[in-house]
Amino acid sequence: MLYITKRPLLVHMGRMVGLPLLLLFLLLTLLTACGGSRVDPMARYLPAMRPPFQGELARLQTLPRYAINVEFFPTENRLLGKMRVDLVNTSPDPWPYAIFRLYPELADYKGNMAIKSTAVNGAIVPFSYQAHDTALLVQFPEFLQPDEAVTIDMSWSLDIPVFPDHSSVYVLFGQSQQMYTLPLFYPSLAVYQPAKGVSGEWWLTEGTIRGDSAFNVASLFVVTATMPADQVPVTSGTLITSTFIEGARARHVWVTGPSREFLLHTSTQFRSAHTEAYGTRVTSYWLPGQEAMGRAALNYGVAALRIYADNFGAYPYRDMRIAPAPLNFRGMEYPQVSLLGVEVYDQYRSDLELLLAHEVAHQWWYQLVHNDPVSEPWLDEALAEYSMKLYLEELRGERSAGNLLRSRWSLPVQGMQTKGDAALVNQAVSDFATASLYETVIYAKGALFYDAVRQSLGDRRFNNFLRDYLADHRYGIVTTRDWLQAIHALNTPEIEVLYEEWVHHPPARPALTPTPLIDTSSAQR
Repeated sequence: MLYITKRPLLVHMGRMVGLPLLLLFLLLTLLTACGGSRVDPMARYLPAMRPPFQGELARLQTLPRYAINVEFFPTENRLLGKMRVDLVNTSPDPWPYAIFRLYPELADYKGNMAIKSTAVNGAIVPFSYQAHDTALLVQFPEFLQPDEAVTIDMSWSLDIPVFPDHSSVYVLFGQSQQMYTLPLFYPSLAVYQPAKGVSGEWWLTEGTIRGDSAFNVASLFVVTATMPADQVPVTSGTLITSTFIEGARARHVWVTGPSREFLLHTSTQFRSAHTEAYGTRVTSYWLPGQEAMGRAALNYGVAALRIYADNFGAYPYRDMRIAPAPLNFRGMEYPQVSLLGVEVYDQYRSDLELLLAHEVAHQWWYQLVHNDPVSEPWLDEALAEYSMKLYLEELRGERSAGNLLRSRWSLPVQGMQTKGDAALVNQAVSDFATASLYETVIYAKGALFYDAVRQSLGDRRFNNFLRDYLADHRYGIVTTRDWLQAIHALNTPEIEVLYEEWVHHPPARPALTPTPLIDTSSAQR
């Protein structure tokens, strides 16, 4: 059954919607406040997980835990935020400080983020900006030893960039066409990379306009956002409650399971419909005049979720969402959310199904199994791209899947002028001379490589490989070395030959990924 809504569910004048989730959340909060009994700190995140996966939270006690509270003022294009992060040093190294990424400061995001204050365990501490203001160093009063915990508080302001109201613009962060796309609107803990030498490094890579730029450890979130009541937010996580407050504003509270980041994407124009699939609520949003394509996206999203769950492993979250965004004819994945460019709801509507099949696959290959998207983009992009063929085989048949392989992958690869090492799949985004070459090698050639692996293994062993790969690395971060270890376990030498020919083992690198040295000369703004 489908349900159409224009606005988020609201609590108003004592009437509460979504009562079971709200009561569960309030009960857990009250129990936490009561003395004399130990309450599981992970309990508040349970509503975001499907019941078969709720027990996994017990083994994830050391994940960073964010409690974020923001006020959003769209007429001023401004956001004010405060947050508390409970952090455990899970590395073998003592930490004199922690690094948080300020992703809105990236050149392709064009935001302006100013940190107002930082505190550690309640005491004000100094901070400094790093890496061209895209990172924040928070100094600890004393070294944080391995397995020790710390609480970090921050406050900040964020000025949101405004872009032209034209369907051809590509906006990863900012306002366009009455939509606000705000991924990583908060300081996000950087990935710490242990090393075999004296000490490890924090990931400070800034990325390029090409490809994805965010690299994050799985974390748990409770996010409270106050905004005009007519805004319809599309987010990661599961909505616990929405409440009308003074000034025609509403306050929404979400919780997440293990998540790479938290997305806030909102508009006054969104309408929606939702349905259930495999225990997950799938919601599709659309803009006025796009209901037919919005409903089509809902059906395609449900089909993709079912096919990928059957092939890779179950989707563990209670919610999945699909929405239009100012991304022209392209798409972008976020935890539990697939954003599709407004043009695929209109002049490029024939591309919507396959684009969505690719983005939904990223919920497995990016959200559940994560990797450095700047240095090793092939790890998630090639597999998400090949997943489209599995989708078509299941839904449209072998002929349709074969047409995809030939037209989208084989022909572009055959037409490449670049040969040799420059055409190997395992390269950093910045190694490619053009965006076209990047897309052809990482997506098309990467997908053909997976098809060759599948032909070598056979369908049954290939499916088992993907399921084992997911199970072994769920909520973790993988490198090409981890992928190779999974291949070695198959004891199939011809695949390793394929790897050398198509992907190639690069020269030895530090653990995880190389990271620039910290710029300690940056001053506070």
